[in-house]
Amino acid sequence: MKIAIDFGHGTGEDRGAEGYLNEEKAIREYGELVIDGLKLLGHTVINVTPATANLSLGQSLAYRVNAANNYKTDLFISLHVNAFRKDKARGCEVEYISDAGKGYADKICTEISKLGFVNRGSQKRTNLYVLKYTSMIAILVEPFFCDNREDCNLYSPKKLANAIIKGITGVDVYTEEENVTRNEKVEEGKRSNVLAIDHSIPNSPGVHAFPGGFGYFQIIPNSGRIDIHLDRYNYLTIQDDEKEGNRVIITTRTKGSKSLF
Repeated sequence: MKIAIDFGHGTGEDRGAEGYLNEEKAIREYGELVIDGLKLLGHTVINVTPATANLSLGQSLAYRVNAANNYKTDLFISLHVNAFRKDKARGCEVEYISDAGKGYADKICTEISKLGFVNRGSQKRTNLYVLKYTSMIAILVEPFFCDNREDCNLYSPKKLANAIIKGITGVDVYTEEENVTRNEKVEEGKRSNVLAIDHSIPNSPGVHAFPGGFGYFQIIPNSGRIDIHLDRYNYLTIQDDEKEGNRVIITTRTKGSKSLF
C-alpha cells in the first residue's frame, strides 16, 4: 500500500499546540517511528510534510494535500496531538470523512486506547481541509491531549507508533521482542531511500516556489535555462542557449535523465 504521512503543523503560520508537551515535537517523535514501522512492513511511505519554513496556513495545508494527490497514495494519515484547556480533556480520537476512513479510525482508536488513553472514538469531520480535499481515504489522528498531565504521562513514542501501525495493518511492529536484525532492516531501508522524496525548496538564486508551496522553478543565470521542479529529484529542464542549443531534458529520481529533444 502507498501511504502519505503528514506531520501536522510546523511551518510559518501553521503552528501546533503547547502544553505539558509541545505538539510539533511529539508528532515528529512518534511520526518518524510510524514511517519506519510501515516501511519495515513493506509499504511505500511518502512524507508529505512541508519542508519550506515560511508558509501561510493555507499554503501549508495545500502543500500536504497536493503532495498526497500527486503521488496517488492509497491512504492519507495526518498526525497531530490534541489540546483544549489545561487538564480539562483527555483521550484519543481519530477524525475521518468517509466510511472507509471510519474503518481505519475505529481500529486506531481501539489500539491507542489499549495504552491507557480514554477512547473518545471516531469523529466525522467534513470541514477539515486535509480530509476534504485529498482524493484518497484520509484520516487525522489526535492520539492524546498535550495539555493533560495524565495523557502526557502515558505517552510513549514507540508504543503510540505501534498502536497506529497496528490499527492500519493489524500487525505489531515495535514489541518487547525487538532485536538487532529488525533495527538493521529499518536502517537499511533508510539508507536505500536516501534519494526518496524531498519537497524542500532550496534557498538559491533564481528559485521561485509555486503557489501553495508545492514545487518550484529555477532560472539558471546566464544559461538560457529554466528547471521546473516537482521536487528536488524530479524536474524538467528547458534550455535555449547559443552554446548548448535548444533542448528539453527530463530528470527523475528512479530513471535518471533523458533528453526529449
